[in-house]
Amino acid sequence: MNIKAIALASVIGLSAPVVTQVAFNTQTASAVPVDFVRPKGAFMDASEQWVVWLKLNEFGVYTYEAQNRKTGDYLTLKNPEISGNRRRYTYTFKNGKYRYVIAHQPKDAEFIRLTVVNPQGYTILNRLMERVGDDWDV
Repeated sequence: MNIKAIALASVIGLSAPVVTQVAFNTQTASAVPVDFVRPKGAFMDASEQWVVWLKLNEFGVYTYEAQNRKTGDYLTLKNPEISGNRRRYTYTFKNGKYRYVIAHQPKDAEFIRLTVVNPQGYTILNRLMERVGDDWDV
């Protein structure tokens, strides 16, 4: 038995990194379904009081920006909960206990429905909004 060979093999075995097999399931790694298109652009209600801008940046952050044109109040929210199916998706943005829900039908991409629900569960705003473009100075 060669003691030097065994000692050398032991040292090499301890110094070499351990290789393990890691498998990733791409279905679970994806945070967002890939079979839909999020509404993007500027949307306005018929009274032209409310403007909503929906943006998707290069990092995948989906943003809701809204302005009440009468009062000038402005709100920005990010990272909604996404639900629904291929026919109708909903994006629920939260501001404290208020929920801002955008409903979108991909087949009718020029329209969204904005519903705002207060902490008690009552709808305080429900507006059909039409896409008015990509201009952020609407």
